[in-house]
Amino acid sequence: MSRLAKNVSANLLANAWSTALALLLTPWYVRLLGVESYGLIGFYVSWVAMLGILDTGISATALREIAWLWARPEERRHAGTLLRSLEGAYWGIMSLIGIALLLGAWWFGASWFKSAAIAPEVVRQALLLMTVSLIVQVPSGLYVAGLMGLQRQVECSALVAIFGTVRGLGAVAVLSAIQPDIRVFFLWQIAASAAQTVVMRSVLWRRIRTGDDRPRFSAAALQSVKEFAGGMTLLTALGVVLNQLDKMILSRFATLEALGYYMLAWTVASGLSRVATPLIQAFGPQFTELISRGDDDAAALQLRLASQLMSALILPPSAVVMFFSGPVLLAWIGNPAVAARAAPLLALLTVGTVLSVCSYPALSILYSRKRLRPVVVVNITALAILAPALVAAVIWYGALGAAACWAAYGLGIYIAYQTLGLSGLPGQGVAAATLRDFAAPGAVAFAAVAAARYWSGAINGTGELVAVLSAALLVGCLGSALACRDLLNAILVSLRWKTSSVL
Repeated sequence: MSRLAKNVSANLLANAWSTALALLLTPWYVRLLGVESYGLIGFYVSWVAMLGILDTGISATALREIAWLWARPEERRHAGTLLRSLEGAYWGIMSLIGIALLLGAWWFGASWFKSAAIAPEVVRQALLLMTVSLIVQVPSGLYVAGLMGLQRQVECSALVAIFGTVRGLGAVAVLSAIQPDIRVFFLWQIAASAAQTVVMRSVLWRRIRTGDDRPRFSAAALQSVKEFAGGMTLLTALGVVLNQLDKMILSRFATLEALGYYMLAWTVASGLSRVATPLIQAFGPQFTELISRGDDDAAALQLRLASQLMSALILPPSAVVMFFSGPVLLAWIGNPAVAARAAPLLALLTVGTVLSVCSYPALSILYSRKRLRPVVVVNITALAILAPALVAAVIWYGALGAAACWAAYGLGIYIAYQTLGLSGLPGQGVAAATLRDFAAPGAVAFAAVAAARYWSGAINGTGELVAVLSAALLVGCLGSALACRDLLNAILVSLRWKTSSVL
């Protein structure tokens, strides 16, 4: 197996394992801590993503520049100086952010959330511990990126999976053995996250040191990479704010219980988006190569294939989650009352997630064509509209209003990126492309699942329901694939070529 294949396989396995852990452990957290405490965990996850703005800007720079230097033996000795400089800047900024968050948690933590089951002082203490955990966890992203840049992705993915398991399973163990208290949960996160950061840093520095290199902080090294880091930080900041805005506003204007239900639904809905990352990673370089050669016809074909493959993979399971949101949550959580409260939220969040994910191929084309300004304009416009809409919707309708705003945001993003991404490519009318690549496979998938929903009323027992859902999912996947003509033709051509080569 080639190094590329090993790296891709390792990253996919680590991603799949982290998703499985989140789905498996969430019911345990809810049972041990309650919905309100799980709302605090959801708030913590949102802050990890928010601080990912800093992480992506600096870590993406570390990955790119270290890989660039490491590919040139005569320049490898500069990699240590670059890493030391980025490390110093990262920890300096993180320390300032951490102090500000600690002060905010101390002064406003008790009054920020509206909790009926958790005492205000416990909330404050949990937020203080949460902040310490953030300070020691987020910087590990720099060392992960460094190992990726050194092509140590198998080793890195294994470490990430191990420490993710320690954080997740260890939290359940200590909560069960010591005390089911949200403060115990965050104390464990501090210990596990600190261990991860220390180990990742140690492994990276052992790999990056060269005999004649004396790593030192260099302002000139930072100056040379500031433009790339700045661009990545801006785009990431806009994306993260848009994706976390609903949780932040809910945490302020709704009850902690409502936030807990919302985060349960979000965990399931966001899991659907994990299919998109490896797919775009595969098609993105092809888009760039074809556009750089000026082969717009081939780029247009690849865009159709990517869009149809995304639809065929995403729409059938999404239809199952939307039509059977209650049974899916009940099978996962095991609590009928919690499942009933979160089911409407899950249906709406799934709509927004599906639309956002299906816009990724067109967005990838924009990146390949270096058209970043339209992406920035779309995100700023979306933020200007979404923020006041979310505040009003949450005040009037609670968590359901936030979910409805997310669905509307997904629709707007899909239309915007389809229009911008397809512009200038031959034979790519927006209406025709949307009908061919999204609506047609979606209609087949939703028809199959809607029929299963109709028949499920006469079904008795979990086993029969699982059988009907499995059949609906299978029919939906096959029907969606058959509705995607370009994708189907590409598969048939590939099969004919393989058959002829064997014969």
